[in-house]
Amino acid sequence: MAKVHGGWLVVRTLYELGVREIFSLSGGHINPIYDACVDFGIRIIDTHHEQAAAMAADAFGRVKRQPGVCLVTAGPGFTNAVTGIAGAYLSNSPCLLLSGKSGIEENDRLPLQDIDQQSVITPITKWARTIFDTKRIPEYISTAYKKAISGKPGPVYLGMPYEVLYESCNEEEIDRYNTIIPSYKVEAAREAIAQAVEMLKSARRPVAIAGSGAWYSGADKELIRILDKVKIPIFTLNFGRGIVSDDHPLCFGAASPSAPVAFKRITSEADLILLLGIRLSLYIGFGRTFNPEAKIIQVDIDPGEIGRNRPADLGIVGDVSKVLSQLSDYVEKHSINLNYKSWVDQAKAWREDEWKKVEEIRNSNKTPIHALRVIKEVEDVLGEDGMLAIDGGDTQVWTDTTYRVTKPGHYVKGGPLGCMGVGVPFAIGTKVACPDKQVALISGDGAIGMNFMEFETAIRHKIPFVTVVCNDQSWGMTKHQLWITYGRERPTVGVDLPLIPFHEMVKVLGGYGELVTEPAQIHGALIRAFSSGVPALLNVTTDPEAISPATYALTQMMMPKKK
Repeated sequence: MAKVHGGWLVVRTLYELGVREIFSLSGGHINPIYDACVDFGIRIIDTHHEQAAAMAADAFGRVKRQPGVCLVTAGPGFTNAVTGIAGAYLSNSPCLLLSGKSGIEENDRLPLQDIDQQSVITPITKWARTIFDTKRIPEYISTAYKKAISGKPGPVYLGMPYEVLYESCNEEEIDRYNTIIPSYKVEAAREAIAQAVEMLKSARRPVAIAGSGAWYSGADKELIRILDKVKIPIFTLNFGRGIVSDDHPLCFGAASPSAPVAFKRITSEADLILLLGIRLSLYIGFGRTFNPEAKIIQVDIDPGEIGRNRPADLGIVGDVSKVLSQLSDYVEKHSINLNYKSWVDQAKAWREDEWKKVEEIRNSNKTPIHALRVIKEVEDVLGEDGMLAIDGGDTQVWTDTTYRVTKPGHYVKGGPLGCMGVGVPFAIGTKVACPDKQVALISGDGAIGMNFMEFETAIRHKIPFVTVVCNDQSWGMTKHQLWITYGRERPTVGVDLPLIPFHEMVKVLGGYGELVTEPAQIHGALIRAFSSGVPALLNVTTDPEAISPATYALTQMMMPKKK
Protein backbone atom coordinates (compact mmCIF):
# COMPACT_ATOMS: atom_id res chain seq x y z
CA MET A 1 0.00 0.00 0.00
CA ALA A 2 1.15 3.54 -0.76
CA LYS A 3 2.21 6.07 1.82
CA VAL A 4 -0.07 9.10 2.08
CA HIS A 5 0.29 12.34 4.04
CA GLY A 6 -2.22 13.75 6.50
CA GLY A 7 -3.50 16.45 4.16
CA TRP A 8 -4.32 13.80 1.57
CA LEU A 9 -6.32 11.85 4.17
CA VAL A 10 -8.28 14.99 5.09
CA VAL A 11 -9.26 15.64 1.50
CA ARG A 12 -10.03 12.03 0.62
CA THR A 13 -12.40 11.74 3.58
CA LEU A 14 -14.11 15.01 2.72
CA TYR A 15 -14.50 13.81 -0.86
CA GLU A 16 -16.04 10.54 0.35
CA LEU A 17 -18.50 12.61 2.41
CA GLY A 18 -19.57 14.47 -0.74
CA VAL A 19 -17.63 17.71 -0.19
CA ARG A 20 -16.69 19.41 -3.47
CA GLU A 21 -16.06 23.00 -2.30
CA ILE A 22 -14.00 24.44 0.54
CA PHE A 23 -14.01 28.11 1.63
CA SER A 24 -10.55 29.07 2.76
CA LEU A 25 -7.58 31.38 3.04
CA SER A 26 -4.17 29.81 2.61
CA GLY A 27 -1.39 29.40 5.18
CA GLY A 28 1.68 27.25 5.67
CA HIS A 29 0.13 25.01 8.31
CA ILE A 30 -2.52 23.74 5.87
CA ASN A 31 -0.48 23.44 2.66
CA PRO A 32 -0.80 19.62 2.56
CA ILE A 33 -4.60 19.97 2.35
CA TYR A 34 -4.32 22.46 -0.51
CA ASP A 35 -1.98 20.13 -2.36
CA ALA A 36 -4.34 17.17 -1.98
CA CYS A 37 -7.31 19.16 -3.28
CA VAL A 38 -5.56 19.12 -6.68
CA ASP A 39 -5.67 15.32 -6.71
CA PHE A 40 -9.35 15.06 -5.80
CA GLY A 41 -10.65 18.04 -7.76
CA ILE A 42 -12.10 19.78 -4.72
CA ARG A 43 -12.59 23.46 -5.44
CA ILE A 44 -10.97 25.90 -3.03
CA ILE A 45 -12.74 29.26 -2.95
CA ASP A 46 -10.03 31.41 -1.41
CA THR A 47 -11.20 34.61 0.24
CA HIS A 48 -9.41 37.79 1.36
CA HIS A 49 -10.27 37.26 5.03
CA GLU A 50 -10.98 34.13 7.05
CA GLN A 51 -14.12 35.73 8.47
CA ALA A 52 -15.61 35.71 4.97
CA ALA A 53 -14.64 32.07 4.45
CA ALA A 54 -16.45 31.07 7.67
CA MET A 55 -19.55 33.12 6.76
CA ALA A 56 -19.69 31.67 3.25
CA ALA A 57 -19.45 28.15 4.71
CA ASP A 58 -22.27 29.07 7.11
CA ALA A 59 -24.57 30.16 4.25
CA PHE A 60 -23.65 27.09 2.19
CA GLY A 61 -24.52 24.83 5.13
CA ARG A 62 -27.90 26.46 5.71
CA VAL A 63 -28.94 26.33 2.06
CA LYS A 64 -27.74 22.78 1.40
CA ARG A 65 -28.60 21.36 4.84
CA GLN A 66 -25.18 19.75 4.85
CA PRO A 67 -21.96 21.08 6.38
CA GLY A 68 -20.19 23.90 4.61
CA VAL A 69 -16.44 23.51 5.04
CA CYS A 70 -14.16 26.34 6.15
CA LEU A 71 -10.39 25.75 6.15
CA VAL A 72 -8.02 28.22 7.85
CA THR A 73 -4.45 28.34 9.06
CA ALA A 74 -3.30 28.51 12.67
CA GLY A 75 -3.42 31.38 15.15
CA PRO A 76 -4.72 34.56 13.52
CA GLY A 77 -6.21 32.58 10.65
CA PHE A 78 -8.23 30.69 13.20
CA THR A 79 -9.20 33.73 15.30
CA ASN A 80 -10.28 35.63 12.17
CA ALA A 81 -12.83 32.88 11.53
CA VAL A 82 -14.30 32.95 15.05
CA THR A 83 -16.94 35.61 14.33
CA GLY A 84 -18.32 33.61 11.41
CA ILE A 85 -18.43 30.43 13.49
CA ALA A 86 -20.13 32.26 16.38
CA GLY A 87 -22.82 33.40 13.96
CA ALA A 88 -23.27 29.85 12.68
CA TYR A 89 -23.52 28.52 16.23
CA LEU A 90 -26.24 30.96 17.27
CA SER A 91 -28.11 30.22 14.02
CA ASN A 92 -27.80 26.41 14.31
CA SER A 93 -26.00 26.25 10.98
CA PRO A 94 -24.11 23.07 10.02
CA CYS A 95 -20.52 23.79 9.11
CA LEU A 96 -17.10 22.26 9.64
CA LEU A 97 -14.17 24.46 10.67
CA LEU A 98 -10.82 22.84 9.90
CA SER A 99 -7.77 24.67 11.19
CA GLY A 100 -4.06 24.22 11.12
CA LYS A 101 -2.27 24.42 14.44
CA SER A 102 1.22 25.00 15.72
CA GLY A 103 3.33 21.90 16.24
CA ILE A 104 3.02 19.44 19.10
CA GLU A 105 6.77 19.59 19.61
CA GLU A 106 6.46 23.36 20.07
CA ASN A 107 3.94 23.33 22.93
CA ASP A 108 4.71 26.04 25.54
CA ARG A 109 7.77 27.28 23.60
CA LEU A 110 6.13 30.45 22.18
CA PRO A 111 6.15 29.27 18.57
CA LEU A 112 4.56 31.00 15.60
CA GLN A 113 0.78 31.44 15.73
CA ASP A 114 0.22 29.35 18.84
CA ILE A 115 -2.88 29.78 21.02
CA ASP A 116 -5.19 27.32 22.74
CA GLN A 117 -7.57 27.11 19.78
CA GLN A 118 -9.77 24.34 21.14
CA SER A 119 -10.52 26.26 24.35
CA VAL A 120 -11.41 29.37 22.34
CA ILE A 121 -13.79 27.59 19.97
CA THR A 122 -15.45 25.07 22.31
CA PRO A 123 -18.16 27.45 23.66
CA ILE A 124 -19.35 28.28 20.13
CA THR A 125 -19.37 24.82 18.54
CA LYS A 126 -21.33 21.60 19.02
CA TRP A 127 -18.13 19.59 19.18
CA ALA A 128 -14.44 20.54 19.12
CA ARG A 129 -11.38 18.32 18.99
CA THR A 130 -7.68 18.38 18.12
CA ILE A 131 -6.22 15.52 16.06
CA PHE A 132 -2.82 14.28 17.26
CA ASP A 133 -2.43 11.12 15.14
CA THR A 134 -2.29 11.11 11.33
CA LYS A 135 -3.80 7.64 11.18
CA ARG A 136 -6.99 8.87 12.91
CA ILE A 137 -7.71 11.77 10.55
CA PRO A 138 -10.47 9.98 8.56
CA GLU A 139 -12.15 8.86 11.77
CA TYR A 140 -12.24 12.40 13.16
CA ILE A 141 -13.28 14.06 9.89
CA SER A 142 -16.20 11.69 9.36
CA THR A 143 -17.31 11.96 12.99
CA ALA A 144 -17.20 15.76 12.91
CA TYR A 145 -19.22 15.91 9.70
CA LYS A 146 -21.94 13.68 11.15
CA LYS A 147 -22.10 15.65 14.39
CA ALA A 148 -22.63 18.90 12.47
CA ILE A 149 -25.90 17.64 10.98
CA SER A 150 -27.19 15.31 13.69
CA GLY A 151 -30.02 16.45 15.96
CA LYS A 152 -29.93 20.23 16.17
CA PRO A 153 -27.36 21.22 13.51
CA GLY A 154 -24.40 23.46 14.24
CA PRO A 155 -20.70 24.12 13.63
CA VAL A 156 -17.95 21.71 14.67
CA TYR A 157 -14.18 22.19 14.86
CA LEU A 158 -11.09 20.12 14.19
CA GLY A 159 -7.60 21.45 14.84
CA MET A 160 -4.61 19.75 13.22
CA PRO A 161 -0.97 20.44 14.19
CA TYR A 162 1.34 20.61 11.22
CA GLU A 163 3.05 17.31 12.14
CA VAL A 164 -0.29 15.53 11.70
CA LEU A 165 -0.86 17.04 8.23
CA TYR A 166 2.68 16.78 6.85
CA GLU A 167 3.38 13.34 8.35
CA SER A 168 2.80 10.25 6.16
CA CYS A 169 1.55 6.77 6.99
CA ASN A 170 0.73 3.58 5.14
CA GLU A 171 -2.90 3.36 4.11
CA GLU A 172 -3.35 -0.01 5.84
CA GLU A 173 -2.42 1.66 9.13
CA ILE A 174 -5.42 4.02 9.03
CA ASP A 175 -7.95 3.47 11.81
CA ARG A 176 -11.31 2.13 10.67
CA TYR A 177 -13.99 4.68 9.84
CA ASN A 178 -17.11 5.08 7.72
CA THR A 179 -18.72 8.00 5.95
CA ILE A 180 -22.31 6.73 6.00
CA ILE A 181 -24.62 9.45 7.30
CA PRO A 182 -27.20 8.06 9.77
CA SER A 183 -30.79 8.82 8.86
CA TYR A 184 -33.42 9.10 11.55
CA LYS A 185 -36.59 11.03 12.36
CA VAL A 186 -37.42 11.36 16.03
CA GLU A 187 -41.17 11.01 16.52
CA ALA A 188 -43.45 12.08 19.35
CA ALA A 189 -45.09 9.79 21.87
CA ARG A 190 -48.63 8.82 20.81
CA GLU A 191 -50.05 10.35 24.00
CA ALA A 192 -48.44 13.71 23.11
CA ILE A 193 -50.05 13.67 19.65
CA ALA A 194 -53.43 12.92 21.17
CA GLN A 195 -53.00 15.73 23.70
CA ALA A 196 -52.00 18.19 20.97
CA VAL A 197 -55.14 17.37 18.99
CA GLU A 198 -57.31 17.81 22.09
CA MET A 199 -55.75 21.24 22.61
CA LEU A 200 -56.55 22.13 18.99
CA LYS A 201 -60.14 20.97 19.47
CA SER A 202 -60.49 23.19 22.54
CA ALA A 203 -58.96 26.24 20.87
CA ARG A 204 -60.91 28.98 19.13
CA ARG A 205 -58.02 31.19 17.98
CA PRO A 206 -54.96 29.03 17.23
CA VAL A 207 -51.88 30.18 15.32
CA ALA A 208 -48.70 28.37 14.20
CA ILE A 209 -45.14 29.69 13.88
CA ALA A 210 -42.49 27.78 11.92
CA GLY A 211 -38.76 28.47 12.21
CA SER A 212 -35.43 27.14 10.99
CA GLY A 213 -36.08 23.77 12.61
CA ALA A 214 -38.91 23.22 10.14
CA TRP A 215 -36.48 23.83 7.26
CA TYR A 216 -33.79 21.51 8.58
CA SER A 217 -36.35 18.74 9.10
CA GLY A 218 -37.70 19.17 5.55
CA ALA A 219 -41.19 19.88 6.87
CA ASP A 220 -42.60 21.85 3.92
CA LYS A 221 -44.88 19.10 2.61
CA GLU A 222 -46.09 18.08 6.06
CA LEU A 223 -46.82 21.69 6.96
CA ILE A 224 -49.03 22.09 3.90
CA ARG A 225 -50.71 18.79 4.72
CA ILE A 226 -51.61 19.78 8.29
CA LEU A 227 -52.71 23.28 7.19
CA ASP A 228 -55.08 21.69 4.67
CA LYS A 229 -56.71 19.86 7.58
CA VAL A 230 -56.76 22.42 10.42
CA LYS A 231 -56.65 25.71 8.44
CA ILE A 232 -55.05 28.06 10.96
CA PRO A 233 -52.88 31.17 10.42
CA ILE A 234 -49.15 30.53 10.21
CA PHE A 235 -46.13 32.83 10.43
CA THR A 236 -42.55 31.92 9.49
CA LEU A 237 -39.14 33.17 10.61
CA ASN A 238 -35.44 32.89 9.72
CA PHE A 239 -34.79 29.82 7.58
CA GLY A 240 -38.40 28.87 8.08
CA ARG A 241 -39.31 31.66 5.65
CA GLY A 242 -40.79 30.10 2.53
CA ILE A 243 -41.39 26.73 4.21
CA VAL A 244 -44.98 27.77 3.56
CA SER A 245 -45.19 30.26 0.71
CA ASP A 246 -46.15 33.82 1.63
CA ASP A 247 -48.66 33.43 -1.22
CA HIS A 248 -50.45 30.62 0.64
CA PRO A 249 -53.82 31.89 1.92
CA LEU A 250 -52.96 30.86 5.49
CA CYS A 251 -49.39 32.22 5.59
CA PHE A 252 -49.25 35.72 7.03
CA GLY A 253 -45.52 36.39 6.54
CA ALA A 254 -42.67 37.12 8.94
CA ALA A 255 -43.06 36.19 12.61
CA SER A 256 -41.79 39.52 13.89
CA PRO A 257 -43.38 42.15 16.15
CA SER A 258 -41.86 44.74 13.76
CA ALA A 259 -43.48 43.24 10.66
CA PRO A 260 -46.57 44.99 9.22
CA VAL A 261 -48.47 41.69 9.09
CA ALA A 262 -50.44 41.95 12.35
CA PHE A 263 -48.15 39.49 14.12
CA LYS A 264 -48.41 41.35 17.44
CA ARG A 265 -52.18 41.66 17.21
CA ILE A 266 -52.81 38.07 16.17
CA THR A 267 -50.49 36.47 18.74
CA SER A 268 -51.86 38.72 21.49
CA GLU A 269 -55.38 37.46 20.72
CA ALA A 270 -54.52 33.79 20.07
CA ASP A 271 -55.57 31.20 22.63
CA LEU A 272 -53.25 28.45 21.32
CA ILE A 273 -49.80 28.90 19.76
CA LEU A 274 -47.92 26.08 18.02
CA LEU A 275 -44.15 26.65 17.96
CA LEU A 276 -42.62 24.48 15.24
CA GLY A 277 -38.83 24.47 15.31
CA ILE A 278 -38.76 28.12 16.35
CA ARG A 279 -36.75 29.67 19.19
CA LEU A 280 -38.26 32.57 21.12
CA SER A 281 -35.33 34.90 20.50
CA LEU A 282 -35.14 38.67 20.10
CA TYR A 283 -36.35 38.34 16.50
CA ILE A 284 -39.73 37.09 17.66
CA GLY A 285 -39.86 39.50 20.60
CA PHE A 286 -38.99 36.72 23.07
CA GLY A 287 -42.65 35.69 22.81
CA ARG A 288 -43.68 38.71 24.87
CA THR A 289 -46.41 39.70 22.41
CA PHE A 290 -48.16 36.39 23.00
CA ASN A 291 -51.42 36.33 24.89
CA PRO A 292 -50.31 35.46 28.46
CA GLU A 293 -53.34 33.18 28.75
CA ALA A 294 -52.61 31.30 25.53
CA LYS A 295 -51.70 27.63 25.65
CA ILE A 296 -48.33 26.75 24.08
CA ILE A 297 -47.45 23.62 22.14
CA GLN A 298 -43.73 23.57 21.34
CA VAL A 299 -42.08 21.07 18.99
CA ASP A 300 -38.29 21.05 18.79
CA ILE A 301 -35.49 18.57 18.16
CA ASP A 302 -33.58 20.10 21.09
CA PRO A 303 -35.03 19.48 24.59
CA GLY A 304 -33.18 22.56 25.82
CA GLU A 305 -35.36 24.83 23.69
CA ILE A 306 -38.64 23.60 25.15
CA GLY A 307 -39.92 26.34 27.45
CA ARG A 308 -37.20 28.90 26.80
CA ASN A 309 -38.65 32.39 27.47
CA ARG A 310 -42.20 31.02 27.69
CA PRO A 311 -43.24 27.83 29.48
CA ALA A 312 -44.79 25.23 27.18
CA ASP A 313 -48.08 23.59 28.15
CA LEU A 314 -47.12 20.70 25.90
CA GLY A 315 -43.49 20.18 24.94
CA ILE A 316 -42.72 17.65 22.22
CA VAL A 317 -39.10 16.70 21.56
CA GLY A 318 -38.97 15.44 18.01
CA ASP A 319 -38.38 16.10 14.35
CA VAL A 320 -40.85 18.76 13.17
CA SER A 321 -41.69 16.97 9.92
CA LYS A 322 -42.28 13.64 11.66
CA VAL A 323 -44.43 15.17 14.41
CA LEU A 324 -46.57 17.03 11.85
CA SER A 325 -47.01 13.79 9.92
CA GLN A 326 -48.19 12.09 13.11
CA LEU A 327 -50.67 14.93 13.75
CA SER A 328 -52.11 14.68 10.25
CA ASP A 329 -52.40 10.92 10.50
CA TYR A 330 -54.23 11.22 13.82
CA VAL A 331 -56.66 13.84 12.49
CA GLU A 332 -57.39 11.65 9.44
CA LYS A 333 -57.75 8.43 11.40
CA HIS A 334 -60.23 9.95 13.85
CA SER A 335 -62.09 12.03 11.20
CA ILE A 336 -61.63 15.21 13.21
CA ASN A 337 -63.13 18.37 11.71
CA LEU A 338 -61.92 21.72 12.97
CA ASN A 339 -63.38 25.04 11.91
CA TYR A 340 -61.56 28.31 12.61
CA LYS A 341 -62.92 30.29 9.65
CA SER A 342 -64.15 33.30 11.62
CA TRP A 343 -60.79 33.57 13.39
CA VAL A 344 -58.84 33.29 10.13
CA ASP A 345 -61.04 35.95 8.51
CA GLN A 346 -60.50 38.31 11.44
CA ALA A 347 -56.73 37.73 11.35
CA LYS A 348 -56.65 38.41 7.61
CA ALA A 349 -58.53 41.69 8.11
CA TRP A 350 -55.98 42.82 10.71
CA ARG A 351 -53.11 41.89 8.41
CA GLU A 352 -54.57 43.66 5.39
CA ASP A 353 -55.11 46.81 7.43
CA GLU A 354 -51.43 46.95 8.46
CA TRP A 355 -50.12 45.98 5.01
CA LYS A 356 -52.01 48.80 3.23
CA LYS A 357 -49.75 51.42 4.79
CA VAL A 358 -46.61 49.58 3.75
CA GLU A 359 -47.87 48.95 0.21
CA GLU A 360 -48.21 52.70 -0.33
CA ILE A 361 -44.53 53.21 0.48
CA ARG A 362 -43.48 50.18 -1.59
CA ASN A 363 -45.07 51.80 -4.65
CA SER A 364 -44.04 55.39 -3.88
CA ASN A 365 -42.13 57.44 -6.47
CA LYS A 366 -40.87 59.93 -3.91
CA THR A 367 -37.22 60.84 -3.56
CA PRO A 368 -35.07 60.20 -1.70
CA ILE A 369 -36.03 56.59 -2.32
CA HIS A 370 -37.46 54.64 0.59
CA ALA A 371 -35.77 51.27 1.21
CA LEU A 372 -39.17 49.58 0.92
CA ARG A 373 -39.43 50.67 -2.73
CA VAL A 374 -35.99 49.20 -3.42
CA ILE A 375 -36.98 45.92 -1.75
CA LYS A 376 -40.17 45.63 -3.78
CA GLU A 377 -38.25 46.11 -7.04
CA VAL A 378 -35.79 43.37 -6.10
CA GLU A 379 -38.70 41.10 -5.17
CA ASP A 380 -40.40 41.72 -8.53
CA VAL A 381 -37.28 41.17 -10.66
CA LEU A 382 -35.77 38.27 -8.71
CA GLY A 383 -39.05 36.36 -8.67
CA GLU A 384 -40.00 33.31 -6.65
CA ASP A 385 -37.13 31.16 -7.92
CA GLY A 386 -34.39 33.63 -6.97
CA MET A 387 -32.48 33.47 -3.69
CA LEU A 388 -31.98 36.48 -1.44
CA ALA A 389 -29.35 37.27 1.19
CA ILE A 390 -29.70 40.30 3.44
CA ASP A 391 -27.36 42.41 5.56
CA GLY A 392 -27.35 45.66 7.48
CA GLY A 393 -29.30 47.38 10.26
CA ASP A 394 -32.42 49.25 9.18
CA THR A 395 -32.00 47.83 5.67
CA GLN A 396 -32.13 44.28 7.01
CA VAL A 397 -35.20 45.06 9.12
CA TRP A 398 -37.13 46.65 6.22
CA THR A 399 -36.32 43.61 4.07
CA ASP A 400 -36.90 40.96 6.70
CA THR A 401 -40.33 42.27 7.62
CA THR A 402 -41.75 42.89 4.13
CA TYR A 403 -40.01 40.70 1.52
CA ARG A 404 -42.29 37.97 0.20
CA VAL A 405 -40.64 34.55 0.37
CA THR A 406 -42.38 31.81 -1.59
CA LYS A 407 -39.94 28.88 -1.56
CA PRO A 408 -38.08 27.18 1.29
CA GLY A 409 -34.33 27.65 1.60
CA HIS A 410 -34.35 30.75 -0.61
CA TYR A 411 -33.91 33.42 2.08
CA VAL A 412 -30.57 33.82 3.87
CA LYS A 413 -30.10 36.15 6.83
CA GLY A 414 -27.97 36.35 9.95
CA GLY A 415 -29.12 35.21 13.38
CA PRO A 416 -29.03 36.24 17.04
CA LEU A 417 -25.37 37.30 16.85
CA GLY A 418 -26.60 40.34 14.91
CA CYS A 419 -23.41 40.47 12.88
CA MET A 420 -23.14 42.87 9.96
CA GLY A 421 -20.77 42.21 7.08
CA VAL A 422 -22.26 38.79 6.37
CA GLY A 423 -23.88 39.89 3.09
CA VAL A 424 -21.20 39.33 0.46
CA PRO A 425 -19.94 36.06 2.03
CA PHE A 426 -23.55 34.85 2.36
CA ALA A 427 -24.19 35.65 -1.31
CA ILE A 428 -21.03 33.78 -2.31
CA GLY A 429 -21.89 30.73 -0.19
CA THR A 430 -25.47 30.72 -1.48
CA LYS A 431 -24.46 30.94 -5.14
CA VAL A 432 -21.84 28.20 -4.74
CA ALA A 433 -24.48 25.99 -3.11
CA CYS A 434 -27.04 26.72 -5.85
CA PRO A 435 -25.12 27.74 -9.00
CA ASP A 436 -28.20 27.51 -11.24
CA LYS A 437 -30.20 29.99 -9.16
CA GLN A 438 -30.17 33.77 -9.44
CA VAL A 439 -28.87 35.27 -6.20
CA ALA A 440 -29.35 38.79 -4.91
CA LEU A 441 -28.09 40.62 -1.84
CA ILE A 442 -29.78 43.62 -0.23
CA SER A 443 -27.42 45.46 2.11
CA GLY A 444 -26.90 48.74 3.89
CA ASP A 445 -23.94 50.94 2.97
CA GLY A 446 -22.21 50.43 6.32
CA ALA A 447 -22.47 46.65 6.22
CA ILE A 448 -21.34 46.32 2.59
CA GLY A 449 -17.95 47.85 3.37
CA MET A 450 -17.05 45.27 5.98
CA ASN A 451 -16.18 42.42 3.61
CA PHE A 452 -16.09 44.45 0.41
CA MET A 453 -12.93 42.83 -1.00
CA GLU A 454 -14.84 39.58 -1.28
CA PHE A 455 -16.33 41.04 -4.47
CA GLU A 456 -12.88 40.38 -5.91
CA THR A 457 -13.17 36.80 -4.64
CA ALA A 458 -16.52 36.43 -6.41
CA ILE A 459 -15.18 37.97 -9.63
CA ARG A 460 -12.05 35.82 -9.66
CA HIS A 461 -14.01 32.63 -9.02
CA LYS A 462 -16.82 33.57 -11.42
CA ILE A 463 -19.55 33.57 -8.77
CA PRO A 464 -22.13 36.06 -10.09
CA PHE A 465 -24.76 37.71 -7.92
CA VAL A 466 -26.40 41.12 -7.78
CA THR A 467 -25.98 43.38 -4.76
CA VAL A 468 -28.33 46.27 -4.09
CA VAL A 469 -26.97 48.76 -1.56
CA CYS A 470 -29.48 50.98 0.24
CA ASN A 471 -27.12 53.91 0.71
CA ASP A 472 -28.34 56.40 3.32
CA GLN A 473 -24.78 57.62 3.94
CA SER A 474 -24.69 56.54 7.56
CA TRP A 475 -24.68 53.73 10.05
CA GLY A 476 -28.40 54.30 9.89
CA MET A 477 -29.81 52.20 12.72
CA THR A 478 -27.27 53.51 15.24
CA LYS A 479 -27.71 57.10 14.06
CA HIS A 480 -31.46 56.78 14.41
CA GLN A 481 -31.06 55.35 17.91
CA LEU A 482 -29.03 58.45 18.81
CA TRP A 483 -31.80 60.65 17.43
CA ILE A 484 -34.48 58.80 19.40
CA THR A 485 -32.47 58.80 22.64
CA TYR A 486 -30.85 62.23 22.65
CA GLY A 487 -32.83 64.28 20.11
CA ARG A 488 -32.14 65.29 16.52
CA GLU A 489 -30.79 68.67 17.56
CA ARG A 490 -27.73 66.99 19.06
CA PRO A 491 -24.71 66.53 16.76
CA THR A 492 -23.94 62.92 15.85
CA VAL A 493 -20.42 61.52 15.78
CA GLY A 494 -19.06 58.29 14.36
CA VAL A 495 -22.21 57.38 12.46
CA ASP A 496 -22.10 59.51 9.30
CA LEU A 497 -20.62 58.36 6.00
CA PRO A 498 -20.04 59.99 2.61
CA LEU A 499 -21.71 58.72 -0.54
CA ILE A 500 -19.15 55.99 -1.14
CA PRO A 501 -18.96 55.02 -4.86
CA PHE A 502 -19.28 51.28 -4.26
CA HIS A 503 -20.55 50.82 -7.82
CA GLU A 504 -17.36 52.28 -9.26
CA MET A 505 -15.22 50.19 -6.93
CA VAL A 506 -16.86 46.97 -8.13
CA LYS A 507 -16.31 48.05 -11.74
CA VAL A 508 -12.60 48.58 -11.08
CA LEU A 509 -12.41 45.02 -9.72
CA GLY A 510 -14.00 43.68 -12.91
CA GLY A 511 -17.69 43.58 -11.99
CA TYR A 512 -20.72 45.61 -13.04
CA GLY A 513 -21.95 48.72 -11.23
CA GLU A 514 -24.50 51.53 -11.46
CA LEU A 515 -25.56 54.49 -9.34
CA VAL A 516 -29.35 54.77 -8.92
CA THR A 517 -30.97 57.98 -7.68
CA GLU A 518 -34.59 57.74 -8.91
CA PRO A 519 -37.24 55.06 -8.24
CA ALA A 520 -37.95 54.68 -11.95
CA GLN A 521 -34.32 53.68 -12.55
CA ILE A 522 -34.30 50.68 -10.23
CA HIS A 523 -36.07 48.10 -12.42
CA GLY A 524 -33.94 48.66 -15.52
CA ALA A 525 -30.74 48.72 -13.47
CA LEU A 526 -31.64 45.36 -11.93
CA ILE A 527 -32.28 43.81 -15.35
CA ARG A 528 -28.93 45.07 -16.62
CA ALA A 529 -27.13 43.86 -13.49
CA PHE A 530 -28.54 40.32 -13.71
CA SER A 531 -27.83 40.24 -17.45
CA SER A 532 -24.18 41.21 -16.93
CA GLY A 533 -23.20 37.69 -15.89
CA VAL A 534 -20.66 39.00 -13.36
CA PRO A 535 -20.85 40.12 -9.72
CA ALA A 536 -22.77 43.40 -9.86
CA LEU A 537 -23.61 46.23 -7.49
CA LEU A 538 -26.35 48.85 -7.67
CA ASN A 539 -25.66 51.80 -5.38
CA VAL A 540 -29.09 53.23 -4.55
CA THR A 541 -29.37 56.52 -2.68
CA THR A 542 -32.06 56.02 -0.05
CA ASP A 543 -33.92 58.10 2.50
CA PRO A 544 -31.73 58.84 5.54
CA GLU A 545 -34.82 59.83 7.54
CA ALA A 546 -36.56 56.43 7.31
CA ILE A 547 -36.47 54.71 10.69
CA SER A 548 -37.51 51.06 10.94
CA PRO A 549 -39.95 49.87 13.61
CA ALA A 550 -37.28 47.57 15.04
CA THR A 551 -35.00 50.55 15.68
CA TYR A 552 -37.66 52.09 17.92
CA ALA A 553 -38.15 48.77 19.69
CA LEU A 554 -34.42 48.13 20.24
CA THR A 555 -33.88 51.65 21.52
CA GLN A 556 -36.75 51.34 23.99
CA MET A 557 -35.36 48.01 25.18
CA MET A 558 -32.04 49.63 26.11
CA MET A 559 -33.54 52.58 27.96
CA PRO A 560 -33.50 52.61 31.79
CA LYS A 561 -36.56 50.94 33.23
CA LYS A 562 -38.96 53.10 35.23
CA LYS A 563 -38.92 52.17 38.90
